[in-house]
Amino acid sequence: MKKLFLSIILTFMLIPGFVYAQIKQYVGIVRQQYYSEYVDIFKNMSKELKSEGYNTYSKAIDSYLEGGFGSGFVWVAKDGTNYIVTNRHVVANAETVSVEFEDEETGAITKYEGLRIVATDDDIDIAILAFKNGERPFAKGLEFSETALKDGQEVWSAGFPALGDEPVWQFGKGTVTNSRARIKELLSPEISTIIQHSAQVDYGNSGGPLLISSGSKYLVVGINTWKAAYRDSANFAIPAAQIEKMIKGISSGERSSAKDRAFKLAQALGDSSQKYTSIINFISFHKASVDGQKDFESVLRFAPTSVRSTVSDVFNSNPAEGLRYACAYQLFKKYGSTEDKSYSYKTEVVESTEDKVTIAFTAGEGDGQTSFTTEWIKEHGLWRLDSSAANTEQEKKNDRKESKKKDNDYGGLSFAGIHSTETLIIKGAFELPLSNQGFNFGAELLYSFSDVTAMGLGIYKASTPFDSKLSLQMSGVVRIPLDFYSFEIVPYGEVGISAGGMGSHEPMLSVVYEAGVGFTYTSSLSFYPGFGIAFKGRKFIDFMESGYDGTVNSVVFYVSIGF
Repeated sequence: MKKLFLSIILTFMLIPGFVYAQIKQYVGIVRQQYYSEYVDIFKNMSKELKSEGYNTYSKAIDSYLEGGFGSGFVWVAKDGTNYIVTNRHVVANAETVSVEFEDEETGAITKYEGLRIVATDDDIDIAILAFKNGERPFAKGLEFSETALKDGQEVWSAGFPALGDEPVWQFGKGTVTNSRARIKELLSPEISTIIQHSAQVDYGNSGGPLLISSGSKYLVVGINTWKAAYRDSANFAIPAAQIEKMIKGISSGERSSAKDRAFKLAQALGDSSQKYTSIINFISFHKASVDGQKDFESVLRFAPTSVRSTVSDVFNSNPAEGLRYACAYQLFKKYGSTEDKSYSYKTEVVESTEDKVTIAFTAGEGDGQTSFTTEWIKEHGLWRLDSSAANTEQEKKNDRKESKKKDNDYGGLSFAGIHSTETLIIKGAFELPLSNQGFNFGAELLYSFSDVTAMGLGIYKASTPFDSKLSLQMSGVVRIPLDFYSFEIVPYGEVGISAGGMGSHEPMLSVVYEAGVGFTYTSSLSFYPGFGIAFKGRKFIDFMESGYDGTVNSVVFYVSIGF
């Protein structure tokens, strides 16, 4: 009887290990296989950008080309079709995908290449992959749970997070800390809530399953997608119901048509409250591979800093996505509505095949008509804008205007501003007097209202031939930023009022005027160091008998940093 009891205990001890092995054989390492156009383009771009001084962008490309990885798991449809479920961001830049499975006993790797991305969604970070030529290497895969999760329920994470640069199997345990979290920054609550849990998730776990134990097997309740960097054990998964909904869309054919997508693009272009970021999901990676380098370089040289900073930041983390941002900006700049001009586009299908659809966009009538033609291709299961070989007359006219403008900009100079509304500039100045008063120095904070106007607030040591006091200065500034590759040359003028010692018997009041030129370095940095030289004058106001009413002039040397 005692031997039987021990046998039963050992049997139950073996069940978790057996089930664990079952999980591992259905969870794989997902790697992107880039578009060949991207590989060729980025190798050349890396060299060109490095030669022009854009070292940060060049390094970002080199890192990108080394590749990354995520996780994914097997799901088998009722008809036996094999799919891999993963996150969209894991395969976002891929033409095809490879998946590797590690044998539990020997550690041997079985690799499948050439998987196609058959479904993605602009709003939900899920991608469904299908094996090349309809291969069916798996008789079964992981199953989805049909029961609702509860707070405090035990869950398991599975995947291949990185240890160093290599993926290593990890099976973690935790609990559901919020079964219906509403975090709009991650996923619109109108689409779905998300699962917050404490099961271990690290870089490389993206796309792996979140599971619950049900009897002798594990069931998928979600797909691990995010990890909070500012909190411990705050991990997030998209519920399995959203995965099933996407899979159902594949089998039923319920996917948006090119005409539907064109209508949504027309709405975005026609809404003056929208920005270029609203149309990024319409840009295909193929278009970005064809037009992206040209559009990216144009953004670096001619776009306002708010745009340049956003596109640069995205490019540094994901060069392919950065090119899509650049393409979106150029398209929106040409055809997007603004506060001054609004477009109400009508769309018409000109030509349609299974793989490509041509759609014309038209707004207005007569001489005021704006029209352009778009090509749409299927990419990752969605219709997206392709690079169009044929430009309309309106596009050619716009391109000629843009080309003429750039030709007139003398070797890359343009009146594109370097600072956006949010920009702050900290300025430290040293004033060399042109008369017999003492040296002056001070610091100033500038806040930019637009590319050419700003307000300044500073503290300076203001001197007359007889006295000196710390004074508070308020001023208005007009700048004319000229963009020259990675430098800005900024002529400016400043007028304000300065007051010091106002609580004493000898207050000091003056009108301040300054004119000079600044030089700012703007390439690939999130801040902008600079320096400059200026002429500065102070006209002191005598409003008390003891006051000085002369003028003091000086040459100003300053250093600055913008954000």
